[in-house]
Amino acid sequence: MIYDYIIIGGGIIGLSTAWQLQQQQPRSSILLLEKESDFALHQTGRNSGVMHAGVYYAPGSLKAHFCREGVTATQDFCRRHRIPYQQCGKLLVATNSLEEERMVALLARCKQNRIDAVPLTQKQLKKREPNISGVGAIYVKATSIVDYQRVAQTMANEFRSMGGHYLLKHEVIGLSEEKEQVVVNTNHGIYHGRFLIACAGLMADRIARMLDLPIDFQIIPFRGEYYQLSARLNNLTQHLIYPIPDPNLPFLGVHLTRMIDGSITVGPNALLGWKREGYGQYNLDLKDSWEMLRFPGFWANLKK
Repeated sequence: MIYDYIIIGGGIIGLSTAWQLQQQQPRSSILLLEKESDFALHQTGRNSGVMHAGVYYAPGSLKAHFCREGVTATQDFCRRHRIPYQQCGKLLVATNSLEEERMVALLARCKQNRIDAVPLTQKQLKKREPNISGVGAIYVKATSIVDYQRVAQTMANEFRSMGGHYLLKHEVIGLSEEKEQVVVNTNHGIYHGRFLIACAGLMADRIARMLDLPIDFQIIPFRGEYYQLSARLNNLTQHLIYPIPDPNLPFLGVHLTRMIDGSITVGPNALLGWKREGYGQYNLDLKDSWEMLRFPGFWANLKK
């Protein structure tokens, strides 16, 4: 059998693509291949579960647009399919005068991105969150939390109910492109498709190389780990608590995240790994080095 479309990757991007495509082309045959034993076992199911409103992105950018529209679309999807979510909101907290200046600029960006963001004084912040100290904050109402594994599984069920096909435990180990089809070699057999859509996340560059595509990039994994607080601290905060971003750091900073199960996590730290041809595997483990992440010179030294 030659499928009309073969999609590689069973994270939320691959599943959403398959589900949307099956709706738009109900007569097409679509196959989704996922190498793991279940869906969303990588980035989709291993994050803080936040529906971000798009606070940080450049005004007018696709990231800002998709983030803002994505919150609404995800909430609608959850309501339709009775998936629990919480619109707990996010507080971006300034702890000194420099961060307070950055907070003002961030508020202006929120306005440009058409995000409902409210500035809070120190007193207003303390009233909302007695356990959080700061000179001020931004309250972003739309930010919500959800279990993305459950969202992904629901998409998989919807895709299958409309006639789509998926195969778990099918790892792609080879690809070749012919005149009329793409041949997908997996650990459990060979499949043929007229079109191939790769939604393989951190493996995207490897998929491209399997097809001998002339790419000039390599994906460098950068994993953040979160630590779960004791259950007795589940009511420590009522919102997501984020710092005002530091432009010298390539991540949002350590934050407190309420999870959909009622727990609170704190993180991330960082684990960076990359491979250079001829030099083997290098790993930089910052698991117990939180302060290192706040030292701007660290990143410059890493690049050298």
